[in-house]
Amino acid sequence: MYKFLLFLIPIYSIAQINKVPNDNISEHIGLHIIYFLGRENGGVSLSKLPSINGVEFHQLIWSNFDYDKEKERTILTFKSSINEIDDLFEVFKEVIKTRKGKSFKINNKFITIKPSEGEDKVVFIYELDKYFHIGKVGVYELFGKNIEY
Repeated sequence: MYKFLLFLIPIYSIAQINKVPNDNISEHIGLHIIYFLGRENGGVSLSKLPSINGVEFHQLIWSNFDYDKEKERTILTFKSSINEIDDLFEVFKEVIKTRKGKSFKINNKFITIKPSEGEDKVVFIYELDKYFHIGKVGVYELFGKNIEY
């Protein structure tokens, strides 16, 4: 009987699964894989980070194989509400539609979104040397929205 009880102790201890709050986990919003000449050339993702003292943060992470070293990424973390993220989405859409660039600051860093080659493409430029190209479909994927035609 004693050996049987020793056998149950590890099973019981493994079965102890505790539920933890999701407060410390980022929420993935969207992802777009960038292709150039038929090959993967990088990617960009957008996530909502956990709030800190009631302040919301979002993060853009991208890699561009044209200028990044292997496994190198550009990470832009910034304070913003979901409404400000929706406004950023609208800026991307407006630049695609009007073909006129927009410039603004995030975290005291200069950001430019300007028309790129191709009818429905823009380039997001951060600190003059970090950038990614993204098309209309990619913008919708990045922001986790259903595409409007």
